[in-house]
Parts: sequence; structure tokens; C-alpha cells
Amino acid sequence: MASLATQESKPETSADNIAAIAGRGTIYITAAKLWFMVSGYGIHFILPRLITKEQFGIYQVVVGVVSVINAVIITGTYQAVSKRVSEDEPNAGSVKATALKLQVLVGGGASLLFFLAAPVVAKFLGDDRLVNYLRLASLITLCYSFYAVFTGYFNGCKKFLKQASLDMAYSTFKLAFIVLFVWMGLGVAGGIGGFALAAASVLLLSAIVAGKSDRVKQFRVKDLLQFQSYLLLFTLAINLLQKTDLILIKALSSPDPLTASENAGSYGAAVNVANITYQVIISATFVIFPLVSQSTFARDRERTQSYVSNTLRYTLMIMALLATLFSANASGVLSLVYPQSYQSGAAALGIVAYGMLLFGFLYVATTMISASGHPGASLLIGLGALAVSAALNWLMIPAYGLVGAAVATTAAMLAGAVVACVYLWRKFGALMPIWSAVRIAICAGAIYGASLLFFTSSKLLIVAKLVALSVTYLAALIVSREVGQEDLRVITQVVRAK
Repeated sequence: MASLATQESKPETSADNIAAIAGRGTIYITAAKLWFMVSGYGIHFILPRLITKEQFGIYQVVVGVVSVINAVIITGTYQAVSKRVSEDEPNAGSVKATALKLQVLVGGGASLLFFLAAPVVAKFLGDDRLVNYLRLASLITLCYSFYAVFTGYFNGCKKFLKQASLDMAYSTFKLAFIVLFVWMGLGVAGGIGGFALAAASVLLLSAIVAGKSDRVKQFRVKDLLQFQSYLLLFTLAINLLQKTDLILIKALSSPDPLTASENAGSYGAAVNVANITYQVIISATFVIFPLVSQSTFARDRERTQSYVSNTLRYTLMIMALLATLFSANASGVLSLVYPQSYQSGAAALGIVAYGMLLFGFLYVATTMISASGHPGASLLIGLGALAVSAALNWLMIPAYGLVGAAVATTAAMLAGAVVACVYLWRKFGALMPIWSAVRIAICAGAIYGASLLFFTSSKLLIVAKLVALSVTYLAALIVSREVGQEDLRVITQVVRAK
């Protein structure tokens, strides 16, 4: 977010300098995340054409399950390391060394537990074929746990370009290895094995890039573990929240494993598209985390309020466009990536696109709450939303199938986002301006209505339609004065920064 800091300058760091750091960091990490999405959707475009729909459903379920564990390890670890590094940057080398030792216990233990629990998970999902796939996927968790330390190290030092470069390398490894192994005829095992090899490759590369660092003073494991434990639990809750619907579709949508796998494939396709809504703003959380950590550590309330308000405003502005495009053009958007047989997920996409908008809002808000030193509050919010999601999905999937899962998930995300925003307001006295939210909603509503005026099955025209609607949305923001001279000034400042 280029304008995360526009307040009066401080002696040690000017507001313009912070804005430049934040803006450039957001550009770098956004570029990495865009490549992550492009490469990821390249995988989802190619695999359904190399393996059957059933196999693709199994692949998505296995990757979905292990992704929950991976996200817990990598997010909880990188945020813990980033916070400690950002608060004591001269001692970054000691923090990194301590974190790597700690990951032998945390990452190694999580990987071993996942390996041993594979039969239990497979039985819950009603498909014993998943056991070996899940065990193979435990290697991904092991590599991720150590890679997360280097991600947090670069993030805390605000070396966003190195962090982004490693992420892009990982995305490239992942695309190349997964597609290669599946093309060689290794099927689901090849896809998961390629995933594991990509994780191992980026771990080795990140260790080489980081090199050895000076240790100013000894950093205690206890100081890192206490904060990390809250973040690990919170990240587990938030990622289960994101995956609960897909897992329960596989478990509850049909007693026949084949039909359930196909349902998971269709719903997974819808969620994969909807996830773009929050994935494009995830870079903001990487940048805002060390900044909020610093400002709250320094007790700079005014600067923290600026971070909160501007971050929420810009992320909503971006997500509102994407959620509206995906919801109003669900069938057309799905056809751009997936074969015709996946159109059964279109109705669910029309709903869950807004669910992912709310998830993105929830994730950004809880990231700021955790960065301020209150990961316990984020954990409680995440657990509450997870409980609502599990209960609603359990009730609605048997009765309403894929659409029921989409409705249940969206309702749970709404509940979590509301609670997180209330906490931010009570804690910092800041949220995005109410009239900004109103103007953004009106502009998005106009785009939704315009989408319904023209339908086409041509993929080229679908892309042209999405581009035209995006340009119209930006024009509407300018006409409504939601985007103004101050936004342009900050963008210019970032572009000109050295």
C-alpha cells in the first residue's frame, strides 16, 4: 500500500520514506504474488487436461489438506520472525539462527505428525487411496517450515525485493516440476512429488541468498516461541476456515467416493477462482506486518491509525472489483481456466466470490491485530469464524450441495470480518472512512449491473468484457472522488523514490 504512511515525519524516519518503502515493497511482493497466481492457474489449466477429473479432485483435496498445515507453519513462523527482527534489526542474525533451531522441533514435529495421521485423515475423507499421497505431502511441510524462517528474516529487515524474488523462484519451480512429473505419467503422485521438490529447491536457494549474518547478542528460544505459538494456532484456525468447505464437500456431499471427488473438483475450481480476490491483496499483509509491529512497539498511535485506515481502504477497493467480476461473470470466468465439465461450480462461485472478499478483509484486519502484539485476539476471532463455518457447512452441504457450502462459508467470513473490525476500532480508534466504503460499494454495484447486460461464450470477448468493466470501475471511482489527487501524489512519490 503506497500510502500507508502519510502522517507527519518522525526524526528517524520520514513519512515520505516510509511511504516509499511500503509502496516499493507492495509492488515487489504484489508482482511475486501475481506470478504465484499465474503459475498456480497454469497448473490448474494444464492438469485437468493431463489427468481425469477424479484424479484432479484427489490432487486438490490432498493439496488442500496439506496447505492448511503448510500455511500454519509458514505464516506463523514468518510473522514471528519478522516481528522480532523488525523490533531489533541489528540482531536479525541471532533471531534467524534461533528460529532455524526451533524449527527442528516445530516443523519437524508437524511434518512427522502429518505423516502418521495420514490414515486417519484418509478414513475421515472416505478414501483410503489418499494415505500415500498425504504421506508424500508431509515432505512439503518439512521444507516449508525452514523456508518460512528466511521469509520472515527478509520481511523483518524490509528486504522485500529478495523476499519477492525467492517467492517468484518458488512459483516457477512448482509449475515446472508438477507439470513435468504429471506429463511423465506419474499422475497424482507426480503432482505432489513435484510440489515437494519445488519446496526443497527454494529452501536451498533461500539459505544461499541469506548467507551468514552477524549475531549481536543471544536471542532466546522462549522469546520467539511464546509469540509464535499463538500465531501457529491462529494460522491453523484461519486456514481451516478457508478449507473447511472443500474438505466437507468431499466428506458429506455424496456417499460415493467417485461422486464426492468430482464434487470436490467442481467446487475446488470455483474456490480457486474466488481466491484471486484476496490473493492479490495478500502482499499488503507482508508489508503492513513489520510496519505495524514497529509503530505499536514505539507507541506511535497516529501512525498506526494511518496504517489501519489506508490499508483497509485500498484492499477493499481492489477486492470489491474482483469479487464483483467473478460473481457476475461466474460461468464465463470458469470457462477461461477449466473444461466445460466444471461449470457445475458456477453457481457456487457467484456466492463464494464475496466470501473470499470478506475473508481477505478478515485476514488483513487480524494481521494488523497480531502485528500490534495481540495474536491471542486474532486467535479467538479465527476460532469463532471457524466454528460458525464448520457448523453451517455441516448443516447446508447435505441439503444444498455446492451452493450450500458457498453460502455457509460466506456467512462465516462475514461474522469474522465484523468482529475483527470492531476490535480494530476499539483498540486503535481507526477503520476506513465510512463514505469510502459506501462509494466503493456503489461503484461495484454499478459494475455488477453492467455485467448482466452482455453475455458471451467467446473466451476472447469474456476477457475483453472483464477488462472493459475494470476500466469502467476505475473511472467510477475517479468520478465519485474516491480516488483523488492525494492518491495520485502518493503513487508518484513511490514511482520517483530511489
